[in-house]
Amino acid sequence: MTLSVNRIVVALLVTLSVATAGAPVAAQSGEQPAWADELFADLQDMQPRFNANVTDAEMNFAERQVFNQITGNVVNVYFVDTGVVFSFYMRPDGTITDLRQSRRDDASLKMLLTRETAENLVDLDDPVPQFVEHVRNGRRTGDTVEGIVINGEDGKPIKQATWTVINTVKGLF
Repeated sequence: MTLSVNRIVVALLVTLSVATAGAPVAAQSGEQPAWADELFADLQDMQPRFNANVTDAEMNFAERQVFNQITGNVVNVYFVDTGVVFSFYMRPDGTITDLRQSRRDDASLKMLLTRETAENLVDLDDPVPQFVEHVRNGRRTGDTVEGIVINGEDGKPIKQATWTVINTVKGLF
């Protein structure tokens, strides 16, 4: 019975990986709106607060496992319903470095969120608990997202499959 379930899960992951690998990438404009410059500056100001609190963050076992899937990756941050994309590297210890106001070709993860979600995070003295909450409760809702939704970047089928499973089961914890 367990072997059959494992085969079904593997077949589902392979199917989802193939299906999502061909998804088109939205075109980016070279110019960003003024709010993007302001938000990027706010994110730069937030980075030291995030880094100072990440090692002390209280997470349950499931949250820690999901968080560990983000660490050690370059992440492109897409703001839904806009052409704005930022990027960062999350070190294995969970701290953020190399924050950029552009998309990176070497990213393995994509993070989808609204401008409002990002603005909420930059206003906090300790943004880590709210970040974890947004990831845990992140959901696609039509053409937008609630919270933060993470997926594998296009062309990264293993990351896509991993995050498809995580996004499917994270509502259970």
